[in-house]
Amino acid sequence: MLSKGVSGQSPTFSTKDNLSHEWQFNYHIGFTQYYGDASNNGYFKKMSGESAFGTGIMARKFLTPTFALGAGFYYSSIKSHKQKAATGAVVDFELSGKYYDGSVHLYVDLNNLFWEEAPRKVSFYSTIGLGYSGWNNQLTDHLSGLVINSGDAVNGTATKKSGVVVPIGLGVNYLLGNNWALNFEGNLHTVLSDDVDMWADGFKYDQPFYTQIGISYYFDSKEKQKTPKTRGERPRMNNAAIQNQKNMDQIPLYDYRKQPVKPVVKKVKPTAPEVIDQAQVSPSGNLKGMVYRVQILAKNQSMRSVDGLKRQFGLSGEIFENFQDGVYRYSVGSFSNYQQALIYSQELKQRGIADAFVVVYQDNKRIKLTDNLKK
Repeated sequence: MLSKGVSGQSPTFSTKDNLSHEWQFNYHIGFTQYYGDASNNGYFKKMSGESAFGTGIMARKFLTPTFALGAGFYYSSIKSHKQKAATGAVVDFELSGKYYDGSVHLYVDLNNLFWEEAPRKVSFYSTIGLGYSGWNNQLTDHLSGLVINSGDAVNGTATKKSGVVVPIGLGVNYLLGNNWALNFEGNLHTVLSDDVDMWADGFKYDQPFYTQIGISYYFDSKEKQKTPKTRGERPRMNNAAIQNQKNMDQIPLYDYRKQPVKPVVKKVKPTAPEVIDQAQVSPSGNLKGMVYRVQILAKNQSMRSVDGLKRQFGLSGEIFENFQDGVYRYSVGSFSNYQQALIYSQELKQRGIADAFVVVYQDNKRIKLTDNLKK
């Protein structure tokens, strides 16, 4: 990515648009409702007296804009009532205490999975994980006065105080800017034990359900944020790059608005490789025809000035701004075919723009660069 303050955006965006981040850190709060043997009521009825405060933290490493691996810790209070047993008998049990777990999980961006990777303000996602949980609860029978604590013996067997957990979540993410987002998520923590409520009554697994709202910060590793060489530092060129530079003086450059014209060859001194200045085309919504360019940057907000980019990377040609699908894309050069643009993109990479790549526009609208368009 371009450094020195030119950062990426949300992980829901395409990596080719410089819009993905490597890492996500999230803090969340919400409420927990318990579902198990010591429970009768549904989600909305539990809002009254059977919802307890929960909180947690989470970190993710994005493998692609669609998939990520994460780890998190979750801590919550537990509250639940049971007024009717499985037999239909009237009872009055109350469960209270603390629950916590730590887990690793797989994250999937559902929009990118089922549709193409594209910049979105709102995106839906799901998670599935595996971890280990612990609890310290108390079950009280208000009719008989009996009290059972986690670890106590029931029917001659000590109840467990920990177990494996499988958390499954579904949520929605809302972007606030380049590095921040809000999320709303529901996460069902299925504990592979029947001892969270110290009650065995036919429901084999105990399940805290956590409804959360969180705030996320996205960032990149230091390796990805390394500053490229400045204009005054001539980058070293390998043999392949030198050969490509030598070939540039043999490739005619066309102004796609005025074809057909006689090709103009611009020779470059072999002892001092430099970037060939491209046609000075002013960005406009009225550009017609097909043209190949080299994209160097994409943002969800328009840049006030591109003069800084020109100075930083020694660009003397026009920098084009194109707004499409909610993203501002910045590109340089105007070429009539893919090979010319590809050679220019390789030269820009040598100048420090590591993510320079070829794009194609039809009537000033970016279109997909297919294999046929590369011929």
